[in-house]
Amino acid sequence: MSTAERDSTSSPVGTLEPDRLLEGVIYGLFGLYLFLVLVAHATDAILAWQLSVAAVVLGAALGTRLAVGTDESRTHRWAAILSVFGIAVVVAGLLYQTSSPGFGIGSSRVLGIGLAFVVLLSYVLVVTDARRYTVGQWAVVGCFAVIVGVYLAHTLAFVPSSPQSRWPVWAATVMGTSLFVLPRLVPGRVFLRVLSAFAAVVVALGLATYAVGDYTLWLFEVGRYTPSSPSVPGFDPDILTLQSIFPNPNGLGLLSFAGFVAAVVELHRSLDERRPIGTPVAAILAVTCGIGLFLSNARAAMLAAAVATAIYAAYAVGDRKLVPIAVATTVLGVFGLIAAMALEVVGVSATGRFELWAASLSAIGDGPLLFGHGSGPASTVIEPYLPGDGAPTPHNSYLVVLIQTGLVGGIAYVGLVAGSIVARTVDYREVDVAMLALAVGWAIHQFFESYTLFDWSVGAVLATAAVGYLVFGRRTEPRP
Repeated sequence: MSTAERDSTSSPVGTLEPDRLLEGVIYGLFGLYLFLVLVAHATDAILAWQLSVAAVVLGAALGTRLAVGTDESRTHRWAAILSVFGIAVVVAGLLYQTSSPGFGIGSSRVLGIGLAFVVLLSYVLVVTDARRYTVGQWAVVGCFAVIVGVYLAHTLAFVPSSPQSRWPVWAATVMGTSLFVLPRLVPGRVFLRVLSAFAAVVVALGLATYAVGDYTLWLFEVGRYTPSSPSVPGFDPDILTLQSIFPNPNGLGLLSFAGFVAAVVELHRSLDERRPIGTPVAAILAVTCGIGLFLSNARAAMLAAAVATAIYAAYAVGDRKLVPIAVATTVLGVFGLIAAMALEVVGVSATGRFELWAASLSAIGDGPLLFGHGSGPASTVIEPYLPGDGAPTPHNSYLVVLIQTGLVGGIAYVGLVAGSIVARTVDYREVDVAMLALAVGWAIHQFFESYTLFDWSVGAVLATAAVGYLVFGRRTEPRP
């Protein structure tokens, strides 16, 4: 190669260096944010309002990048940048105020809640430059607005000093960031890589307990769950269930499920691209997350992983025409399994979920039907409908939302989750199949657990992000 040829190729690389540096900073912020989500879920070291402020930082980063990259005049660019920073400061101020009782917006709580709703909705629209949204994306905005509005309205039932009067502000900020910001800020492939790496590390930390026993690592109590042992038909290792850094094994199960699916997707892509380093790394991550999934003994997470993997496998071994068939078949198969469990045709225990679901449906039917019982714990609502003492959760995210927000919020929630999946399944020629598979997996997982997208837990953030990437992300697979 001549000197001239070498010089001509070096110049473009040099111009890309600032962009690569910016991407590195953004990916670092995303990794830090995901770590903070884990810390907030597993410990009390990070408070919900603090995590919400960290989410706003990501929103400001996206808004600034979109404003700088616009083709409009310099005046318009600066106006967009100032708008982004203005709304970010206002939201951060609102979140800081919620660290103590009240919103700090006058003495009228109705006015304060109304302004909080406007601020939160403006935040997701401004930082994501909503002028380019499609009709389907605006439908998602509408569902999000309804959910946030109903939850905020229910805070009037609680005294200002109660966290119940403020938590929907934190949940709305985190949900809005996961749904609208992350898919535009971080490419889907980077999201999956970081997700699989985080999950594998958490599993590895837990696996060490089988050698050294339970231990403390910085903020985390790493341990095993003594009341149970993982097993599948024909295989019982006779060891304790693993919970790693989480308060219970279900936390490890849902993270391992997401990490396993992400690693399988990356393994397929690495094999397809013939990357000699990426392939074994992805294989190791997949095996590690798979082990964590089994040792967590989280049956709902195992089922979700099987569904998501089956959908992606249909695409990987066949073509895009098989994707709608795989989605329909797996979803119908899950509901068939539930019916078989209810009829005791299969020997799989529902661990009391049918009783919990029946009690939840009775509570929903007794009303208030339109707007629900309020944003308090769903467990206290269904307790009178259950025999014995205690107030277990409904173990179904959709029923939780219906109990708390009624038909109005419930329809918006189902529309957000199921509607997005159906719409993107119909658009199978353009959809990112990996995100579709992951979103379907999360939708199935929510059928057996009580966390919702309107929260800041690990499951809430990852499940909401999957729906967000499905609707707002870009397809990463090559065109056929």
